[in-house]
Amino acid sequence: MQRQFDSPAAILLVEDDLAEVRLLQEVFKGAPVHTHLHVVREGNEALAFLRHEAPYQHSPQPALILLSLKLPGMSGHELLAALMRDPALQSIPALVFTNSTSPQDIAESYRLGAKSYLFKPFEFMQLVEMVHALTVYWLQTVTLAPLSFS
Repeated sequence: MQRQFDSPAAILLVEDDLAEVRLLQEVFKGAPVHTHLHVVREGNEALAFLRHEAPYQHSPQPALILLSLKLPGMSGHELLAALMRDPALQSIPALVFTNSTSPQDIAESYRLGAKSYLFKPFEFMQLVEMVHALTVYWLQTVTLAPLSFS
């Protein structure tokens, strides 16, 4: 299913590693789907963004959340749990993007509602391919649940 509008799809990246953020910003610029990557550095900041709380009163509702597990303050698992507890945020696909290969982290992420668990590739071209695949799949192929029923 092709997107029916020209505005970029908002993606919320929850990542505290600035080098990772810069790299992903560059990779998303070349994604086959027009996106706008919004970045926050920790879980409580992500919730403020998603709930349009100060200083994010005018933040867009993202089509996807891409989050790290290891974050300062609220962990990625705690953020996933908070998303699932909030009916207004449950329908936004949350994808874990991490270096952790721990079976416990994988199982816990899915138990808490993650829609995908993605290992951060070490090779640049693998990262480009992953971002291309996830943007096409999540923003063009999948029919997402409506964010509101108004």
